[in-house]
Amino acid sequence: MDSTEPLGVTEVAAELGMGKSVAHRVLRSLTSRNLVEQDPGTMGYLLGSAAVAMGARALSLSKLESEAAPLLRDLRDRTEETTLLSRPVAGGRVHVAQFESPRHVRMTVELGVFRPWHAGASGKILLAHADPEFRERAIALESEQYDLDQDAIAALNRDLDHARERGYVMSSGERNPDAGAVAAPVFGVRGVVIAAISVCGPRSRLTSARAERIAPLLLSVTRQVSARLS
Repeated sequence: MDSTEPLGVTEVAAELGMGKSVAHRVLRSLTSRNLVEQDPGTMGYLLGSAAVAMGARALSLSKLESEAAPLLRDLRDRTEETTLLSRPVAGGRVHVAQFESPRHVRMTVELGVFRPWHAGASGKILLAHADPEFRERAIALESEQYDLDQDAIAALNRDLDHARERGYVMSSGERNPDAGAVAAPVFGVRGVVIAAISVCGPRSRLTSARAERIAPLLLSVTRQVSARLS
C-alpha cells in the first residue's frame, strides 16, 4: 500500500489484522497524542506532528521524498534559491526536505518543526486545496489561536482563492520579515493534496516579480512529482 496516501479505518484494520473497532480506538489514542492526524482531503489518517517532528529524517526516505529529491535539486540549481518539500500534519505543516541555495546569503529552515497554515506559502497552498469543510475549521481555529482579525482572515481567504485559481501562491515576510517564497501543491492518487514544494529566498531577491517568473518552473516540478506518485 502506498505510504504517501492517507489510510481509512478499514484499511488500517486490514493492514494490521485487527477488528475495525479496535483499529478505531487505537487511531483515536494516537490522534490524541498527535502521532497521527486526519487528512484534510479524505479524512483518512496520516502521520501527525509529533511523529513527524521525531522522524523527519525517516520521512525523507519515503517515496514522496525520493521522487521529489532530484527535481527539487534541479529546481534549486535553476533558481539558485532554496527549495523545500513540506507535508501536512495535525494543525499545520512541517518541512521534510531541503536543498539549500548556493548563494552566500540564503534562506534555510529547520526540518520537522511545526508551522501553522496561515503564515507562509507552503501552508497556504496546502490549505487552499484541502477539503472546504476542513479549511473553514482550520481558519477558525487559527484565527483564535493566533488572534487573527477579520482583515487578516479576509486577506487569507483571498490568497487561498488565488492559489486555487493560479495553482501557486506567494508569501512575503509572513513568518520571517526578510523571507519570500512561492509554493505549489503535490497531488497523490484521487487528486488529494499530499505535499507542497516551495522556492524561498531573501525578499531582496525573491520579489513578487521574480516569484512570478519562477512559478512556471515550480509548477512543472509539482506536476512531474504528482504524476510519478499517481
